[in-house]
Amino acid sequence: MFKEEILESERRREIYKFIEKNPGVHLRKLQRTLKMPLTSLEYHLNYMVRKNIIFREKDGRYRRYYVKQLDAEDKKILSALRQERMREIVLIVLSKEKAKYQTLLNDLHLPPSTLSLYLKYLVDHNILARHIIGRENIYTLQDEDRIARVLTSYKSSFVDRLVDKALRTWIETKFRKSKETENSRG
Repeated sequence: MFKEEILESERRREIYKFIEKNPGVHLRKLQRTLKMPLTSLEYHLNYMVRKNIIFREKDGRYRRYYVKQLDAEDKKILSALRQERMREIVLIVLSKEKAKYQTLLNDLHLPPSTLSLYLKYLVDHNILARHIIGRENIYTLQDEDRIARVLTSYKSSFVDRLVDKALRTWIETKFRKSKETENSRG
C-alpha cells in the first residue's frame, strides 16, 4: 500500500498531520489534542507504524511519534524540550549562555528537589553540562548550535513565547560574537 492510500482515511490524515507538525508528541497529548478515543487512536497509530508511515519510539514512560526518522541526538533534545519545565531550563541557559543553580531556582520557582531532578536528566542526556566552581553548580549547553537548530526547526510545535525570545537572544549574541571575532582579526 502507498502512503496516499493509507492516508485516505480522514482520521489517519488528521493524526499524521498533527505528528508532522509536532514531532516527538506522545500518545496522551495526541489523544487530548485530537479528542479521539484512545483505542481508536492506538489502532490508527499501530497501523501506520506497521506500514512505516510514522515511527514510534519508547522514551521512558512515553511513546513518542515521528513522521520521519530523526538523528538520535535530535530525538533526545526534542524529547526533553517537549516537557515544559525542561524546555524552560534549556531556554534560560541558552539565552544566558550559562546559569547558576540558584538563578534557575529563583527564575523557575520550582522546589529544589524538582529542579535537581530535571537538571540531572538534562545532564545525564548530554543536553546540559554541569560545572562545579567553588560551591556553585553552573550549567551550560553541551551542544548549543544543535539545540538552537532543533528549537528553530520545531519552533512551531512549541506554543510559548519563551522559545522565540531565547532564540532571538541566542542569534543576536552569536551574531555579535562573530562580528567581534571578525573585527579582532581584521
